[in-house]
Amino acid sequence: MHDRPARLSLTVYLSLILSIFFILASVVVVFLVREAMREQALVEAKAKATILLDRNMATHDYFTNKLKPAVFALTEKYRTPDHFDPTWMSSTYANRSIDQYFSERNQARYYFKNCAINARTPANEADAHERAFIRELNANPDLDMRSDIMLIDDQPFFVVLRRGETMLKSCLLCHSTPDHAPKGLVDIYGPTRSFSREPGEVISAVSIRIPMADAYAESDRFTRNLSGLLIVVLFAIHLAQFFLNRSLIMKPLQIIRAKARLIAKDETHLGEKIELATSKEFQDVATAFNTMSESLRHQRDHLEERVENRTRELSEALGKVKTLKGLLPICAACKKIRDDRGYWTQIESYLYKHSDAEFSHGICPDCSRKLYPEFFPPDKSTDPEGA
Repeated sequence: MHDRPARLSLTVYLSLILSIFFILASVVVVFLVREAMREQALVEAKAKATILLDRNMATHDYFTNKLKPAVFALTEKYRTPDHFDPTWMSSTYANRSIDQYFSERNQARYYFKNCAINARTPANEADAHERAFIRELNANPDLDMRSDIMLIDDQPFFVVLRRGETMLKSCLLCHSTPDHAPKGLVDIYGPTRSFSREPGEVISAVSIRIPMADAYAESDRFTRNLSGLLIVVLFAIHLAQFFLNRSLIMKPLQIIRAKARLIAKDETHLGEKIELATSKEFQDVATAFNTMSESLRHQRDHLEERVENRTRELSEALGKVKTLKGLLPICAACKKIRDDRGYWTQIESYLYKHSDAEFSHGICPDCSRKLYPEFFPPDKSTDPEGA
């Protein structure tokens, strides 16, 4: 005989199925939560970038439209043509200075720059990514802003580039040629940077970079904690399932199995019942088991009586069969049979009483010719004259 392969128990099957579904659901939940947190971090980064953009554009507009005209008018009679003071004459200088103060107070490592190609101040010089955007602004008048997630020095940043200053005719005094610019400006910045500008030229872009590493790290930390919590929940579910299965499933099954083995070992236990009140399903199983046990006990108790009745019936049938098979006295002339009481009866009557045979009467051809010769022509094979 071949050994049967080991089979897993019902509780193990249930645990495996539950674990698989729980793990799949947990993976989906953790993934969705992680992506949702990263999406929320991106939304917050966009909101921060919008605030920085609006604040710096507002500063630029204030300097260009309010402060500079007012100070120019106020100092016109005292200011020489070559005088230049970037603290109130340059909105770019003001934005850069305000951003320095802001960076000293805020540790979020936000990146802000009014970037330009051939910027007057080297600190505002555009990098390769910013330079390409400024060139695209001049080639595409409909382009205003672009944002994306970028890796810079292996760190993720939400990068926003927005259209900056467009060269106005009133600004050409300082940006056309060095000989037309105020001497004080040339003395500070030199004669090469940010000259030869054209009216309508986009000369700068606002570049903002919001660091995403902390937000991503926070989302990863939360998902790790969530994964750990789900593992604890899975363990708790398995523990609860173990005790519930043991109480509600395994214990009733053990009771049924023990009673079945007891009956198989000793048939005197037939008719004994089991009581299960754990659930409707096991109550139905217990009822079916009890019915089977009672039925088998009843059949066992009446088995001898049934065997005796059947034996008697078989003996009677066997006696009849022997009567028919024994030596029967039969009349050589009329074919009557003499029974065991000495009476002579027709053979068909005797067989009818002592067997299951039934008779229908007819006349064989030989008897027909003998009894009714007028209905049959003479047989030429036996008639000499017809030969």
